[in-house]
Amino acid sequence: MTIEIYDEVQTRLKDIPLFTEAEIKIVVKPDLREKGDSQIALTNLAQYSDFDHYHIEKLVYCPSTDSDVVAFDQVAQTVEMINQDLEHGKIDNWHIFYLYKELIQKLVRDRSEGYFNYFRGQFDDWPLIPSLFRGNTKKSFISSYDRIYSDIAKEYPDILSYIPYDEDQAEARAEQLAMLQHYGMRTSLLDITQNPFIALQFMVLGFETAKHWHYSSFDMYCIDEEKHAESNIFVAVVKNDRNKRIKAQKGAFFDYDYLNDIRVTNIQKIPRLKIRLDYDMSAISDALQKQQTEFTGLVGFLKESEKTAEASTVGMQNQLAENIKMITEIREKSPELIKDRLSYLLSRDISHKLREYFYLEKNLFPDFDKYISYLQQRNIEPTERLNR
Repeated sequence: MTIEIYDEVQTRLKDIPLFTEAEIKIVVKPDLREKGDSQIALTNLAQYSDFDHYHIEKLVYCPSTDSDVVAFDQVAQTVEMINQDLEHGKIDNWHIFYLYKELIQKLVRDRSEGYFNYFRGQFDDWPLIPSLFRGNTKKSFISSYDRIYSDIAKEYPDILSYIPYDEDQAEARAEQLAMLQHYGMRTSLLDITQNPFIALQFMVLGFETAKHWHYSSFDMYCIDEEKHAESNIFVAVVKNDRNKRIKAQKGAFFDYDYLNDIRVTNIQKIPRLKIRLDYDMSAISDALQKQQTEFTGLVGFLKESEKTAEASTVGMQNQLAENIKMITEIREKSPELIKDRLSYLLSRDISHKLREYFYLEKNLFPDFDKYISYLQQRNIEPTERLNR
C-alpha cells in the first residue's frame, strides 16, 4: 500500500523553521586597472566587460538573531580580522579561493566542539528546497510520487525497494530515495557534504556554460548528528557500493519527509552560515555618472558661448549629445555585463585552484553512467543538448 505525503510536506516547507541563520557577503568589484597600472578605458570596461581582474573589497556579516549559538561566536571575529587585513593592504588582490580557504580554516575545527562540520555549495543563491518541490515540478508528480516510486520498485526489485513513509522507517526510506536521486529522479532529499572543498566544487560546477551571472552560495552547517537526526531533518544515509556517489562526495542529506509529522515544539534548529558573493558596481556607476555630468555641463557651456562667438558650436554640441546618450545606454547595460564577467572570473579561479589541489570534477561521479553524463555535458553545446 502506498502512502502519499508530499502534498502535506509541501504546505509545511515555508512554515517550519529548521535553521538558525547568519550570513557573510563577500563584496567583490571589478579591478579597473591592468598590469602596469594603466587605466582601462572606462567605456570599454563598462560596455564590453573588458577586464580580467577583480578586487575583494570587504566582508559584510549579518549575524543571527539567536545570540546563544556557539558556532557563530567565532564568525564575527573572523570577519573583522579579514576586513582589517583587506583595509590595511595585507591581503591586497587576494585570490577568491584563498578567502574561502581562510574562512574554512578559521571556522571548521574540531568537529566535537560545535564548529561547522557539514557544507553545501550552490551555483546560485537558490532557496534551500529539494528538487521535488522546485517550481517546474508538476503538481500531479508531487501528489502521486509514492505510487510512481512503488511502480519503479516493482519494475526493478534488484535495485530499489519501496518503503512507505513511517517515522520508524524514515532512515531506510531515505536510503531508497538516495538511490532514486542517484539515478536522476527528483526527491525530497537535499545533499550536504562533510568536505567543504567538495561543496566548493558544486558551487562552481558548470560555470563554463553559464549564460548569466549568478550569486554563488556556500553554506556551512553545525550539525549534531544524533540530536539533529532526532529533532530536525538531518539523515546520514548508509553508504554502499550501489551508491558510490554518496561515498565519493562524503555525503549526507536533509530529508524533508520528516516535515510530514515533525513537531515544531521539538525542533532543535541547525545553525546555518550562508556565505554569498555580492557585486559592487558603484565605482563604475559613479565614474560614468561623473563623465555624463561633465558632458552635460559642456553642452550647456557651448550653448551659452554660441550667443557671443562667431563660429557655430552646433557640431560639437551634437557630438557631446551623442556621447551623453551612449553613456546613458552603457549605464543601463553595464551592470549585467560586468556581473557576467565577475561571475565567470570568480568561478574559474575557484575551479582552477581546486584542480591544483586534485579536487577533480570527474571524481564526483564515480559511477559509469554518471561519469559518461558528466563528460557529455562538458562537450556538447547547451543548444544542442536542448534539441537532442
